[in-house]
Amino acid sequence: MRNLQLFSTASVDHLLWSSKVQAAHMDSPALDIFTDFDVARPIVVDASTSAVGTGKIMEKTHAYMRLVVDKDDKFLGVITMQELSHHNLLMTAKKLEHNIDEVLVTDVMVKREDLQAFDYDQIATAKVSDVVRILKENSLHHMLVIDHEQHHIRGIIAASDLARKLSVPIEIHQRPSFSQIFNTAS
Repeated sequence: MRNLQLFSTASVDHLLWSSKVQAAHMDSPALDIFTDFDVARPIVVDASTSAVGTGKIMEKTHAYMRLVVDKDDKFLGVITMQELSHHNLLMTAKKLEHNIDEVLVTDVMVKREDLQAFDYDQIATAKVSDVVRILKENSLHHMLVIDHEQHHIRGIIAASDLARKLSVPIEIHQRPSFSQIFNTAS
């Protein structure tokens, strides 16, 4: 074991600012805005976790989407703040005849068979503008990226990360739900 020494910061008044600024723009390669799970670990939640607890954690950590995995780390689906809305949790609890605190993430998640994803090979040759257009056209805040050759989820593209890297807001308008359309029509 090595003994590490602590030092005072009293005389240090400058921060190191990276000279490797990778400001993305619309013509940048899409891989510049891609979160690659080969480099960064995915943010996951266990399938047996309570939906209410997951919502609280996601709110505190400002992570608005998590991948849902089972005890063997097998990918089951995704959970977003939209599925964890209080209204959605109440409706699910009523349907399952549970208390709201008994609702699990698997009860409200979007199952993997209901998801669509980008292909890694396509992202490798696409531009940021291509990705932004698809996200906007499909009202998507997140898009998984799959690697068909390796047969796994390779990473994710998030509109919030895109906006931060581009230094511009990315407006993704949610499609109205059936109940919103029905209530407007009546």
